[in-house]
Amino acid sequence: MKKLNLNENFISRIWTNPAYYGDLRTTDNKPVEILDFGRQNDDSGADFTACVIRIDDIVYSGDVEIHRTFKDWGLHRHKKDKKYNRVVLQVVFWGEDDRDKNIPPKAARSRNIHTVILSEFLSFSIHDIWKDIINNPSPVFRIPCYSGNKDISNEFKSEWVCELGRKRLKYRAGRLKSRLEYFEANGYPHARKTRWEKVLFEYICEALGFSKNKSQFLKLSAELDFDRMKKYCSSLRDYESVIFGTAGFLENLKIKSDYISELKEQREYLKKKMKFQEMDRAEWMFFRLRPQNFPTLRLAYAAALCMEIIENDFLPRIINSFRNSLHASKNILKSSGNILSGVKVSDYWKKNYDFGKESKFPYNALGAERTLGIFVNVLVPFIHLYAAEFGDTELLEKSEEIYSEIKDNGTNKVLRAMNKQLFFKHANVAESQGLIHLHNFYCVKQNCASCRIGRKLSGNESVSDVLQIIIY
Repeated sequence: MKKLNLNENFISRIWTNPAYYGDLRTTDNKPVEILDFGRQNDDSGADFTACVIRIDDIVYSGDVEIHRTFKDWGLHRHKKDKKYNRVVLQVVFWGEDDRDKNIPPKAARSRNIHTVILSEFLSFSIHDIWKDIINNPSPVFRIPCYSGNKDISNEFKSEWVCELGRKRLKYRAGRLKSRLEYFEANGYPHARKTRWEKVLFEYICEALGFSKNKSQFLKLSAELDFDRMKKYCSSLRDYESVIFGTAGFLENLKIKSDYISELKEQREYLKKKMKFQEMDRAEWMFFRLRPQNFPTLRLAYAAALCMEIIENDFLPRIINSFRNSLHASKNILKSSGNILSGVKVSDYWKKNYDFGKESKFPYNALGAERTLGIFVNVLVPFIHLYAAEFGDTELLEKSEEIYSEIKDNGTNKVLRAMNKQLFFKHANVAESQGLIHLHNFYCVKQNCASCRIGRKLSGNESVSDVLQIIIY
């Protein structure tokens, strides 16, 4: 694993979320259980105070110090600082290449301080953890230039943020292109049109997953074999049985109904024909989701969408909605939105939000907010890529104009943090997407030297001060 130069505040975000790791052990193989993470300390002294930790059946009360490597204890001169005498656990992210150099530090009276190498116990890749953290800023998150950027004009900020919005459009189109090139290199799916359809389906599925089920939807959609589905699936029930079966929801499902019996029976038949691998239902997140956002409803929509793509020329209709609409971007949004909302789920999912769980009110398969999200994050980048690949200059220009012409007053955790700390409120898609790109690739990574706002403030001493205390 490449040793990325993560700062201690980022490591602290990982440390305080036990979902990112498990089964901790010290360097001398003693089990570690965190009973209380204590309080994060913004003053001098250890990073966390008043912690309660069980190590090898002994409960310790004291402080926890976060470091990048073992060397940092000495480099930071903690040994002679009495403020660190209460440290009961050191958490380093990286061990040394030579394991013999993984030597825990000593506190007062030569007491050995138990040490955990956090990178050895991660449940996810660092990249996946980074994506999760940037999508969920902590309440104490600060961008490096806050509040030094307050006196910079909104015109200056808007120009830079809109440019980043265009960069984000190309970044998203680049993700789609990479997936398309992967299919082309492997000769799958066999037909060129089907490759484009598969890419479109996969990334709409990602958008259906919101933040909690993104990776699960991508995993599911990547597993689906469009060539075999074209051969063996002919009804919505077929597509549902494959998708719910692949997602792991039909295995050991005890609830009885005619609909579920049909799904399970068809799943057994199609699994023998298509040989698809099944996920575990436990992989899907329901916690703290409203019923209308449950993955079961999104999977029902994905099944209907899959049939629309394979059976009913969904891809050409989307392309034509961009080509044939009047120049006003809102007409393109309305036209493509109608195609998305025209995907009809089966009657069962119009009145149930999970298997055997009926709703008092019918749910829309796709709400206005999610429709806009798919339009902005998938359809426009897809059309941008399509136009570039086939040399359609007019369509390419139209895809770029849309970002600046479509109003966007929506919000999320990242946008709320950026609106507040950049003293700038987004008004259109270019600005909202630009703020997200600024946050993800500049602020979080402290890439101020490449940021126009950072460079404009580089002579301001307060910016360099803030850089030292950036909190994730």
